[in-house]
Amino acid sequence: MILLFGFGGVGRTYAELLYERTGLRLCAVFDSGGGVAKKDGFASDEVKQLLKIPRGAAAKSGVGRAATLDEALDICQVVVDVSPPNYETAEPALSLYRRALSRGLAVVTANKAPLALAFRELAHRRLYYKATVMAGTPLVDLLMGLPPQKALRVRGILNGSTNYVMTRVYKDGVPFEKAVEEAKELGILEPDPRLDLEGLDPAAKLVIIANTLGAPFALRDVVRRPLAPLGPVTRYLATLDLEAGRASVEPVRLAPDDPIHVDYTMNAVEIVTEVNNILVKGKGAGRRETALVLLNDTLKALRG
Repeated sequence: MILLFGFGGVGRTYAELLYERTGLRLCAVFDSGGGVAKKDGFASDEVKQLLKIPRGAAAKSGVGRAATLDEALDICQVVVDVSPPNYETAEPALSLYRRALSRGLAVVTANKAPLALAFRELAHRRLYYKATVMAGTPLVDLLMGLPPQKALRVRGILNGSTNYVMTRVYKDGVPFEKAVEEAKELGILEPDPRLDLEGLDPAAKLVIIANTLGAPFALRDVVRRPLAPLGPVTRYLATLDLEAGRASVEPVRLAPDDPIHVDYTMNAVEIVTEVNNILVKGKGAGRRETALVLLNDTLKALRG
């Protein structure tokens, strides 16, 4: 049984895929207005009804019964979090994780904020977070598979939104301000564009990468500079030097033939280890891509 915390675009896509591809059920759905629960899980037609409600209206949907999070935690096995990130306090997700993990439940998340602010506290064998970084590409699995191979440096284009903006500027000749407005209109930028344009999103991802590799970085440890066009070819680069203990997100001019170079919403990460130089390119986000990774982690959590 699964508690779904967040019922926006990704959450709804996850619910659809869960019922299309598995025999699992949601036992609770929560959004910004509260939640509903059903002890034996929602039937397929009930989920279809939930998918039709406006955002923030789960508690008033008439499906199941209105419930508190504590009531829902009593009947679920896995908490799946697709709520918006809060980089100030990570709430309400952080408190939910603490309660769920203390009860021995599994947490599957696409929300970067709790891990960016409290990774070391939350590090737990029942925490699954592949969807937080390059959701469409299995980067976290790769990072977890490196030890005992020692990683030395990581650099990456981790934010598809700002990469789209910079591609429009330097490949398509669109003025920077117009490219930003275009990204807003297309829904590529976060609802609060500062999360992308001021580097909070890629910084959070960099913290998750660092901690996955065993380096205890927190969000406050990442030096951030806002996105700005510096000349061809500017990219918003996240850099982690594990030997020097430094991390940064800043606009950097890359050579056109730099192997990390990718266009539009694609992501790329280069990992330099003591014996290898690994380059990974692929989709970083997208509703369906993220939902599929969350589903993969859900299945793993239930097996584990």
